[in-house]
Amino acid sequence: MNHKDRDHLRIVSIDGGGIKGLYSASVLAEFEAQLGQRWSEYVDWIFGTSSGGILALGLAAGNSSAELAHFLRTKGPSIFPNPTQGIGRRMQQVQHVLRQLRLQGKYAPGALRDGLDDLFGGLRMSELQTDVSIASVNLSNGSLVVFTRQSHPDLLVRDVALATSATPGYLPAHEIQGQLYADGGLWANSPALSGLVHAEQHMQGALRIDLLSIGTVEQPEGYESTGAPRNLPQWIQRMFHASTYGQAELTHQAVAAFLPKLAPETTYLRIPPPIIPIDQIGAVRMDTTHPAALEALVNCGRTEGQNQLTNPDIRRFLQPQAHG
Repeated sequence: MNHKDRDHLRIVSIDGGGIKGLYSASVLAEFEAQLGQRWSEYVDWIFGTSSGGILALGLAAGNSSAELAHFLRTKGPSIFPNPTQGIGRRMQQVQHVLRQLRLQGKYAPGALRDGLDDLFGGLRMSELQTDVSIASVNLSNGSLVVFTRQSHPDLLVRDVALATSATPGYLPAHEIQGQLYADGGLWANSPALSGLVHAEQHMQGALRIDLLSIGTVEQPEGYESTGAPRNLPQWIQRMFHASTYGQAELTHQAVAAFLPKLAPETTYLRIPPPIIPIDQIGAVRMDTTHPAALEALVNCGRTEGQNQLTNPDIRRFLQPQAHG
């Protein structure tokens, strides 16, 4: 297992959220600067779903949080292109509708695939530097899937990243060995609980488990704030958003109850999502990549990370000498 200290296990869990993962990466970058080493050198497990799954895999591959934030910031506009006005915007809206009617998702996957090829190359799951738990759904047989180094050692990391981030309505399902996979956010957008369940057998004997869970930018999706959906694709996306937000809250409650059953001493730290004013909702959607939106996500993450560093529990989590 290559655990740094079997008696004291540290875990980072990263929620999904499309381009809003830039916020999560920016929070983690502030923590990593305080830590003085990369997450792959410090933690025992990294859980992730969707864009959080990409971040988890990137961290486990040895990338820094700052490098992954740069990846999302620079690749985001090509993964989720957003023409701002005129005929370009109208043409894109028509293309989105046509692709969704064909069940292909709003965006073609080529830019994401190319970006992940650049990030991971031919790296396989068994070659990751620390353990991961990455949620997905097998659409071919209807089963829930958690990718780990142990369960899928020979899979390419980039295929796992494409599988966990294939968000219905946004990106098409990803095929691996004849099976189609979709976003793990369908059942575990906040992956802390699913990760613990699948890692439990490897945690036997631990005296202390510390879990740091990073939320993403939330936004109200009720009719009072965004209006009633005007078409089927919009309704589907709203329902997906409502589902992921509900899952996150349930996961938070369940982990708080379940974690103490795994070890005599535990700490569960949840970095809450920032509250976005209603009049700014449009700037934080999971596929909004205008420069101002990306800048807002980075600034929000940096501010939250710096604020959290005043929390004694966070500072204790970031003490390398405790791994001794």
